[in-house]
Amino acid sequence: MTDVFLKIIEEFADGFLILDGQRRVIFFNDVLQRTTGLRSQDIFAREDAFLGELGVLDGQCDSHAVDIADREGTVRRFTVTGLAFESDNGEYLLVRVKPVERPASPSSAAGWEQLFRNFGDPLFTADLSGRILCANPSFYRLVGYDPSEELPNLSQLYLNPAELDDKLIRLAESESLFNLETHFAARDRQLRRVLDSSWITRDDTGNVTGYTSHLKDVTYVKNLEARLKISERNYIVLFDTILSSIVIVDPLCRILNCNYSAEKLFGYRWQEIAGRDYDEVFRAHRKGTALADVLKQAAAGKGPHVETDVPRLCKDGTIRFTYASYTPLVSSDGETIAWSIMERDLTDRVRLEKKLQESFEQIKNTQRHAIFGFATLLEYREAETGTHLKRMEQFTRVIATGLAKLPKYADYITPDYIEDLCLSSVLHDVGKVGIEDAILMKPGKLTPEEFERVKQHAALGGDALRSMDKEITFQSFLTIGKEIASFHHERWDGTGYPTGRRGEQIPLSARIVALPDVYDALTSKRAYKEPIPHEEAMKIIASERGTHFDPDIVDVFLTEQETFQRIRMFESFREHPESIDDLITTGQRARTAS
Repeated sequence: MTDVFLKIIEEFADGFLILDGQRRVIFFNDVLQRTTGLRSQDIFAREDAFLGELGVLDGQCDSHAVDIADREGTVRRFTVTGLAFESDNGEYLLVRVKPVERPASPSSAAGWEQLFRNFGDPLFTADLSGRILCANPSFYRLVGYDPSEELPNLSQLYLNPAELDDKLIRLAESESLFNLETHFAARDRQLRRVLDSSWITRDDTGNVTGYTSHLKDVTYVKNLEARLKISERNYIVLFDTILSSIVIVDPLCRILNCNYSAEKLFGYRWQEIAGRDYDEVFRAHRKGTALADVLKQAAAGKGPHVETDVPRLCKDGTIRFTYASYTPLVSSDGETIAWSIMERDLTDRVRLEKKLQESFEQIKNTQRHAIFGFATLLEYREAETGTHLKRMEQFTRVIATGLAKLPKYADYITPDYIEDLCLSSVLHDVGKVGIEDAILMKPGKLTPEEFERVKQHAALGGDALRSMDKEITFQSFLTIGKEIASFHHERWDGTGYPTGRRGEQIPLSARIVALPDVYDALTSKRAYKEPIPHEEAMKIIASERGTHFDPDIVDVFLTEQETFQRIRMFESFREHPESIDDLITTGQRARTAS
């Protein structure tokens, strides 16, 4: 038996087995095993019984039905047809086994004819001169002819007649060939690329009469391969000419490839970094996020994972900042086989932003000191040294930070709000610039008329800051400052001034600053009064919860009252350094007593 013949049988949709002259099994295809549900060992172990079930031990060739049990004992019905033939090596019996559900051929000859015509691949037989003796419909479709037409000589169907000559030489040498790539020119002059498997045919006397060919049309596949090669070349060109840096790493973060832009950005040649760990080459800081962790985050998300202002170490030791996009490269079965890291250089932008941020911070710092200096000048009118304002700023920060921890205020009291609030707090008494010195610096008790005049400082301060705020097109610290200046003497129960607002009608900024202002006034010396101790001031403020002050703000004050006391003592020592000896002595006595 020739290998070509066996190969063709393997490709048939029905089960086949071949018996020699002694009726022993010498071959069966995989389809036979699948349709009968038997393994090779099942067939060979009980060969005689199996052939008996098929009814072919006596050489029966007529089509007949049989029942065969599979390994599980399930009985299946098949139609069995035998075909006896002779070759140079003796007599053989070809047995075809097909499920009974498929229509049986009325006769073996008709069955083979139907198989030949319905076979999906092109088949033809030709003589040595190239004349086609017979061909199936698939071959006619391949070359673009109608089955009723006479086919031209093969030399006219081959795109290059030299390929036909080469085929005949090979057949003369080996009598068969497999998957020879051949090019047919169809009737419409379209190229057909096929894989040609052929074997010679002989007459009854053994003389070579021609050959039979089985073709596989691979036109689409070959065209696809060509397009893929073009795509690959285009990809390589694109990879090396794209302006963004691209580094390809495997799942273990080892560098596989990089493009020209990456070489130019980081200063490395591809040969220098291929195979090395990505972090070893590009990680700017050991405390920075490792690439493996970044890829885990990227794998957990959908689509490319993006980072900005990422520091990357260059070959010369400098650091470049990039916008990085991490994209998985996925195989046809969905497995991530590599990662593409595409980056754009943002170093100049980052440096510019840093300079702008530094300039902004300088402006804010200058602004803060200017505002603080202006407010301090006002304090000097009342014989204060400015420590009142520093304490007010710190007290305000403590209250605001404590309130921010409460769910009620978490979204409103942001870090930026706290900074603006603290800066604005020093302007709470800015309206006193409009109050006469004789009243403002009077050492004794004020008359009712004088007190009413002093109360006007709230409206004066609010109006002054409001007029300034109108000239600014964005919300600034002055927006909060005018609230504080206008309403920091309002009371929670509505008995304050200048408008008698109550509860949450009073802006939050003014409600916050009101408590530090009263606390500092109680614990500080004034021209008209002596200071009272912290504990007494704390009790007074606690008693005013819900009347003078917002209950939430009083609760934060009571929680942070020790912080208030430390701030008051520290600023007092800065103003009067000589008093620190008394504090040390007091502390030593307290420790000795305990």
